[in-house]
Amino acid sequence: MYRTLLVLAICLIPLSILTAQSKQVGEISIAQRYEMHSEILDETRSFNVYLPPSYLTHLQAEYPVAYLMDGDYNFYHTVGLIEQLAGISGKIPEMIVVGVADNGHSKYINNCTPNEETSNPDGQSDKFLNYLTTELRNEIDSSFRTADYSILIGHSLGGLFVVNSLLSEPTSFNAYIAISPSLWWNDYKAESKVEEFYKKYDNLNRFLYLSLANEKGMGVHGFYDQLDVFAYLDQDQGNEPLGLDYTFKQFPEENHNSVGLTTVNHALKELFQCYDPSSDAVESCENFAAFEKMIADCSQKIGSGFRLPDGTLRSLVNSFFKNSPEELVTMEAAIKDRYPASLGDFYEHHGNAYLRAKENEKAVEIHEMNYRLHPNNPEYLMSLVGAYTKTNQLDKAKEYTERAYLIAMNIGMRQWYLNELKSQIQSNK
Repeated sequence: MYRTLLVLAICLIPLSILTAQSKQVGEISIAQRYEMHSEILDETRSFNVYLPPSYLTHLQAEYPVAYLMDGDYNFYHTVGLIEQLAGISGKIPEMIVVGVADNGHSKYINNCTPNEETSNPDGQSDKFLNYLTTELRNEIDSSFRTADYSILIGHSLGGLFVVNSLLSEPTSFNAYIAISPSLWWNDYKAESKVEEFYKKYDNLNRFLYLSLANEKGMGVHGFYDQLDVFAYLDQDQGNEPLGLDYTFKQFPEENHNSVGLTTVNHALKELFQCYDPSSDAVESCENFAAFEKMIADCSQKIGSGFRLPDGTLRSLVNSFFKNSPEELVTMEAAIKDRYPASLGDFYEHHGNAYLRAKENEKAVEIHEMNYRLHPNNPEYLMSLVGAYTKTNQLDKAKEYTERAYLIAMNIGMRQWYLNELKSQIQSNK
């Protein structure tokens, strides 16, 4: 196999409409583009890889991977939504997104549809699934810090591919999101596969989210009804449970093209609903063990590289600092043992809690320790700057702000964060 690295960039303003008073000073990139030769498909395949904002600052974190069909067409808006849900809103864990590019529409149809000797002899969805789960996944897993949890997302014909992948090889992915899938294909044949699917498998521990817009004739209702029928029969006959957690949601206010983002938004929040517990639920936790039970499903999905939801972690640290400081010792030990990707976050919030309590020297001690442990995290470094400012060590505060800016520039942090650091540097002059 070989790869060629290209940059996938979004240029905000076309050069043709620039005035004489402005000039291009750079570009905004959201991903990298790669190529590899597939022996299974006997062709060169392209794919885009989006890494979340924390990827280069939290080096012990591992990330679920979302594989997105029609990955050039759907990539930009889906990645933007996922970054908003994860990195900004904290509703779901951050994840890597792999946009699986097509090689033209006719090949895309063949790759998304099953082979039928007479009606669809060029269909090769089984072969394409094999490419995804062996060659492409091996490349992604060997190149990036991935968790052992993957999601397959597809829209329309891509959604048909998602459903057929689940029916034929259900352990290929952990979760399946089929956006308004074309289940009418080949006279609604996917419906006829459900009975065999239920007979063949049990205890899958898999997730399926089906959506539909304001369309008619897509075949989604009939397919979902079949799932319900055989789920009921299995329960009635005392069979081993299939282990498929499935949801169907129709969005009548959306059309076939607009339903994509709405579906991904709902599906990912449902899939990772344990990641964003309510503030009341968090406040009810008398100890860290109670919180661990609350987020157990998410931590088990992602594994040892799971990073605890940062906003919730901050709330817990502040609560225990105020009401039961001895629990912070237990919490620190548990995070070291089971959530090492969150240890720096814990120390940052602990140090900031001391700052709010006006125990500034203790805050400096914790933030300096955190900086020694995580020297390439500009966010932790800026918390140390805050502690130096509170203790009137202004020269150090200025020096470390500039250091944080250089680190943030070198690792490619988001522009809005660079703007904040640059503004602080200018205010220190």
